[in-house]
Amino acid sequence: MSLNQDIRSKYASKHISNVVFYIPFSYYYVVRLGTIPKWLSWALIYLFPTCYYSALTYQGDWCAFVVNYLLILLATFSLYELGYILNDTMGICREKHPTVRLYEENFLHFARNRWWIILIRILYAIVAMVLLVVHVNYQMPSINHQHVLVTSLSIAAILPIFLLYNRWRNRYNVWLYPILVFSRYIPFMLLYSIDWLAILSLFVSFPLVNMIERFSMPRYRFPIARTIIPTEQSKTLFRVGYYTIMAIIACALIVAASMDYRYIIPIAILWLYRIAVYIVTLFHQPENYLNG
Repeated sequence: MSLNQDIRSKYASKHISNVVFYIPFSYYYVVRLGTIPKWLSWALIYLFPTCYYSALTYQGDWCAFVVNYLLILLATFSLYELGYILNDTMGICREKHPTVRLYEENFLHFARNRWWIILIRILYAIVAMVLLVVHVNYQMPSINHQHVLVTSLSIAAILPIFLLYNRWRNRYNVWLYPILVFSRYIPFMLLYSIDWLAILSLFVSFPLVNMIERFSMPRYRFPIARTIIPTEQSKTLFRVGYYTIMAIIACALIVAASMDYRYIIPIAILWLYRIAVYIVTLFHQPENYLNG
């Protein structure tokens, strides 16, 4: 990193073992989350919607569904975590105001073992996808092979999208951000029948609200989004408002267009969750990150 960079420390943990570079999900938990409440929040905004909406498109043995889900999850997050690793170690070198999430010993370890880390992460994804293909072929022969191919390609596309996002370091890369975020959601929706309403509902459940929050950041200078979310502290109330509006729209569609009520369940649960978080923050403001 350049000496004239305005470096901001944002450590999620007091100590970060280099093991996190190699174990799936550990990097995201230790470096990006850091606490059990944040992990539970991630489970609610990511694991629950992807599992739920994927299940809406599936008919068959549920044990087989769980195996498929876990294999897609492993492949998807192995590559997405690799994108995080490359962003936190190499991508920040091209930023004027980098956010540092790793300690010096972590940077040194990555510099010495960069290619091993990249190779191991890619191997995780390849093995998971191969096991997915084998499992589908032997246990679920009724699944269209084209769906398996499209699912595999959507997973493989995650790393190039992340690399492009990391490389394209200016205010315009924010337009790539919603594609990047949704790239870790969409693979779960392609293996069985394609349900566009379920895909749209999944996008509304988190990627859309996350995109609006991203657009509101000062460095991107989008005045409309900045008006809606003027400060970091206002995000909590914005999320309540967002899910309230989406719940109202969904209820209106159920009444007026006979939309299946099952599509609204994750949004309703996230609405209640955001209300609960807002009430808690009225009395207690948890620190998002430790000061390293």
